[in-house]
Amino acid sequence: MTILVTGARGNIGSEVVRAVQAAGYPVRGSARDAATLDLPDAISLDLTAADGFDDALAGVDAVFLYPTRAVGAVDFLAAAAKAGVSYVVLLSSPDVFEGPADNPLRRAHLPAETAVRESGLPFTVLYPGWLAGNTRRDWGAAIRSGEPVRVFSPESQCTPTAEEDVAAVAAALLTERSYPGRELAVTGPGSITLRAVAETLSAELGRPIELVRQTRGEALAHRPEWMPEAVLEHLMDVEEAAVGRIAPVTNAVERITGRPATPFHAWARAHRDDFAAM
Repeated sequence: MTILVTGARGNIGSEVVRAVQAAGYPVRGSARDAATLDLPDAISLDLTAADGFDDALAGVDAVFLYPTRAVGAVDFLAAAAKAGVSYVVLLSSPDVFEGPADNPLRRAHLPAETAVRESGLPFTVLYPGWLAGNTRRDWGAAIRSGEPVRVFSPESQCTPTAEEDVAAVAAALLTERSYPGRELAVTGPGSITLRAVAETLSAELGRPIELVRQTRGEALAHRPEWMPEAVLEHLMDVEEAAVGRIAPVTNAVERITGRPATPFHAWARAHRDDFAAM
């Protein structure tokens, strides 16, 4: 039973590849450019294309689907059904059902959810919590260089969720097909503030991390080039709304994988080298 992992170069996709391999199943990884993948079975795949999916789907029984663009992947899913794929695990975003109906993250992820639901294929949708790796992406450069970490809303609460945990859940679903037609929120074990996230990182790294509150204007002025302004505005709205409110916590990791979700301090310890001083 070969499992196709789309987006296999990403933080979660790469972990899904490892989790499926560890479970003893053959895995095929895809990216828009297969040359970026270090896998024995790697293939180039463009989910936005209208055809050309036969090689990627040959012999595939289940698919981990993560469209990185606002597309429904309708043609890909039709080809998957024709090829005999019997299960799809879709990585989506909780913004699909939370917050304003027109928020930009919902608009980006909803087409794929709609396409999966209408494909006729058995599926499970995963909604990951606030990813622990966001600290590496958003704060890593500042921490490595000893500069202050700038945060819009330090008292905002979140449930830091290890990418490895999301991948473990996805791998279990791909191999066991135990929650067909369901939407599952996958979170870390507890709700903490962004300030506490920084304090935990500081304790694990053994050096101080200065947290500086940004104004909305300052955050927009320092917006990363890869993040659309509308997305950053939405994320700041979400952070403001999460101040003083316990973030949702689920038991999905333990219920599906049989082990507890990874606490943030354990994630930070395991990824200490990602924040090593320059």
